[in-house]
Parts: sequence; structure tokens; C-alpha cells
Amino acid sequence: MNGRYRAATVTAGALALSFALGGLPGTAYAADEGPDAQTPAQSLSREGYWPLEAAPGGVAPNVEPGGLPLALNGDAWIYHPDDPLFGDPALVDQGDLRLDGDGDWAETSAAPVGGDGSFTLAVRARLAAVDDRTQTVLSLPGSHTDRLAIRYQAESGEWEVVVSTEDEVNAPQVVISEEQTLPNDDPHDVGEHLAVVFDAPAHELRFYVDGQLSRTSTAVDTTSWTASGGLQVGRSAIRGEYFAGTVDEVRAYSGVADPVTIQQMSALTGLPDL
Repeated sequence: MNGRYRAATVTAGALALSFALGGLPGTAYAADEGPDAQTPAQSLSREGYWPLEAAPGGVAPNVEPGGLPLALNGDAWIYHPDDPLFGDPALVDQGDLRLDGDGDWAETSAAPVGGDGSFTLAVRARLAAVDDRTQTVLSLPGSHTDRLAIRYQAESGEWEVVVSTEDEVNAPQVVISEEQTLPNDDPHDVGEHLAVVFDAPAHELRFYVDGQLSRTSTAVDTTSWTASGGLQVGRSAIRGEYFAGTVDEVRAYSGVADPVTIQQMSALTGLPDL
């Protein structure tokens, strides 16, 4: 992907800190390989796929056998077009999750991926309005901060990924912003597909937008701490930042998804076997 991208490291006090995400002591990797290399080889295990086609009893099922379901909260609801041929279509397939930004969200009862090893999270999202409110699409909470959050940052008007290096209030963060593909709030558009890959052995965090790698950040997180709360869809459990808009195709994997798999996830047709 061409264009300009920005990666920012938030400083603590007067000391600028540099982090390498997920550093594992003693892990070797090839320095001359590209940002999408998986070294050493890693398996990809699906922990959750929520197509958000239905939510009987306020619970959206997980396609993965034995996987955690998503419980809907507030006024969150699953939308289906009244007219399959001429009505406003869902983002993907026949249904999607609608959130009004006023105390609506969905969550699992525990974290499908903890963050202490390699993982992949993905979602398709469409903002209701590009406005002055920062809004979180997906997050993994700890006790005092989010292990990771994917959100619309109102100040920049961009999608971004935020990773906290420790589970402390005001912990230093690594931030990756996407400057080329901006959020689209056209109610008839399909939004953007957002995917985060945390490759622990390679010390890399990768942010894909619409199937394309927007930025690779390499820096030292010797903690690799584990999220303690369930996956949040449509909010940060720590900061609020409720999402107003449409969400679909939520996925969680242990391990590193390669670029081809990320592109497949971004398709506008649900892929239950992926």
C-alpha cells in the first residue's frame, strides 16, 4: 500500500520510551525477512468467529465449537433488511450488529485470546458519523487499561490500534494510525475491515485495513501481559468510548494470520471455514 503512515510511541513523563511488542527472551528470528514473515513457523488456531447473523436471547453464537458467545448489552441488536432485494443490506451476508454509541456493546465472558502470545483480531466496522467522539470497535481489557484497542480517533480522524505495555493506569502505549484509508460513514457503504496481528516471536504488531498492511511497528514489551476481561465489541471497558455504527464479522485467533488469510477475512461474504 502506498501513501504515508504514522506510528507514535506515547511518552511517560519526560522520558521517551521505545518498546518492542511481545519480546520473548531467547527467541531468534531472521532479521532480513519482510514484515509478514513468520519466524519461527507458527500455527493459527481460531478461537472465535462471530458472523453476527442472529442473537437468540440476546446472545450471538460463536461458530467455533465450544467457543465463547457474545452477549449483547444495552440496546445492541442484530439488523436484518426488511426487503432482501431492495432494503439497506447488512455489511456482510444477511445480518450485522447495530450500536447507537449510548451504552451499547457486546462481550464475551472471558478473553478468547489473552495477549501474552501471538494473536490475530479482525472486524468489519462502519461509523455512523465521523464526529468529535473517539470510539472503540474492539478491545481486550485488563484491570487498569486495555491490552489492545482498535478505535476511531476523533482528533486525527483515523483508525488506530493502541497497545498498552503494562496493566497500569497511564501505562506507556504504542499507537499505530492508518492515514490513507479513512473511516467512511456513508450509510450505504460497507465500512472498513480492520485486522491486528501481534507476532510475538518477530516482535511485531501489524495493522491491516481492507486487507492491506498499513504499518508495522517493532518495539520492547518484556511483559506480554494477559488481558483479564472478555473481548469487548463496541466499547472500551476501561474508557467507555462507545461505538456508534455497524459491526460485522468479528474474529479472534491464537497465532499469526498471514497476509493472504487477512485478505480472505476482508471479503464481503462470510467464510465459516476460515
